[in-house]
Amino acid sequence: MYIVSIKTPMSINDLEFLQGAAFLRLLKEIPNVSINYLSSIHSSLYLVQITNKESAILFKISKKPTSSWSFIFSIQEEMAIQKFRETYPNVQLFIALICHRDGICCLSEEQLSSLFDLNNGLSSQRISVKREPRGSYYVKGTGRVPLERTVPQNNWPNIILSA
Repeated sequence: MYIVSIKTPMSINDLEFLQGAAFLRLLKEIPNVSINYLSSIHSSLYLVQITNKESAILFKISKKPTSSWSFIFSIQEEMAIQKFRETYPNVQLFIALICHRDGICCLSEEQLSSLFDLNNGLSSQRISVKREPRGSYYVKGTGRVPLERTVPQNNWPNIILSA
């Protein structure tokens, strides 16, 4: 009698699955892109290099299957953004809000700061993202402060490329 030990492969968690889908869209648009994982700063932060341009992406996900999606910023994310700013002062930062399987609502750091009073810190601040069928993303911050304009569903990864 033989005993066979079979190791089951590690399952893919939602974060890996959804971030992978986001990166696949980026790679389809720009095949010559370099992506560096900035795990020493945050577990969902990446540095993206396209020819002579650099951008950074901080991913947040919502597992809610339908609109509206809610994203709450933690103290770890606030500290990560501060550390990123100290380490990479001239690199544009984007927040990629992955709205489950619907798509990615990507905001620049400037758009994020227009939603919040960043002098009060980012932790515990909330973003709400809503989208009607075939429509754009409508974004609101804490205190129901709306983003000045809607975010097209197809802005990912174009917003990163135009930085």
